[in-house]
Amino acid sequence: MKPIALSVAPAPAPVASLAQGSAPATQALVLAQFDQDVLGDISSAFRTFIDSGQVWALIIGIVLGYVIRGVTTYR
Repeated sequence: MKPIALSVAPAPAPVASLAQGSAPATQALVLAQFDQDVLGDISSAFRTFIDSGQVWALIIGIVLGYVIRGVTTYR
């Protein structure tokens, strides 16, 4: 197997105006704009939770947990 020769170029020098701490000549104000329906997302997630049957797993888990807790608790 032959060794591979790599050459690395030095990094370019920083721009003089930026190196001295002054601001660049062009500045732009960028505001993020998005349209998001938070209540619609929550409604969709809840609808998916109900439609997928996960609500039944939650109810069964709560009931079984309560029963097991009642059986294993010393009074």
